[in-house]
Amino acid sequence: MSYRVYIDESGDHSYKGLDDLSRRYLGLTGVVVLKARYNPYIPNSLESLKIRYFNYDSDNPPILTRKSLIERKSAFGVLRDNKTNAAWEEELLSFLSALPMQVFTIVKDKKEHFDRYADASWNPYDYSLKVLLNRIRGWLKLRKATADIMPESRGTTEDNQLLASYISLRTEDSVYATAAECKAVFPNERLLFKRKDQNIAGLQIADLIAAEQKLLTVQEKGRPLPRNIGEFGEKVNKAIEGKVNQYGRYLLE
Repeated sequence: MSYRVYIDESGDHSYKGLDDLSRRYLGLTGVVVLKARYNPYIPNSLESLKIRYFNYDSDNPPILTRKSLIERKSAFGVLRDNKTNAAWEEELLSFLSALPMQVFTIVKDKKEHFDRYADASWNPYDYSLKVLLNRIRGWLKLRKATADIMPESRGTTEDNQLLASYISLRTEDSVYATAAECKAVFPNERLLFKRKDQNIAGLQIADLIAAEQKLLTVQEKGRPLPRNIGEFGEKVNKAIEGKVNQYGRYLLE
């Protein structure tokens, strides 16, 4: 069986300004989908949902992100109407709850880590990605399955950091797994970076849930939240709770 892992982040990799709660946590969310169940069902279903609600141009389709739903600009301006927004949210949540996916989220408490290790602190991207992929690796191994990995492209520096971490995972033994074990599950030598504006359904889904899963992970561990999850965020987390792997949310220090 062949899966694809769509990865989105919430937060940044910097160790600066960590007393600011909005900068304290880095979250990486992986949405794992069997390729045979992804195409064409999931992309087609998501586009059909957009077409029903938004001014849709197939040459320039609206890209669904958490930020676009909050700002309600351009095509998403129709959501300023309360009745339209309520109907949209109901359909979107139904879509998310029906998705054949497994969700994994790793959250790094950068302040706790930096306070403990200071200049010896590990790169947040490197640390978080390796823990995320090793948890996914264990799930795939039980199914004798493989996966390729598609992160959202965030820029040359960030992409190169993720790629270096991935290469290290596949070439160096660790406390989690040997390099051979990682290669067996993740056979591709490269990551399949895609930009947000390329209208990748899996990345849009990951974007919608990443911030809310990060906040839920922080909340469950009793750490201070940068903001409340909010009514819609609570609904998103509820809609996908059956998709979150039993080992799927983990907070790193």
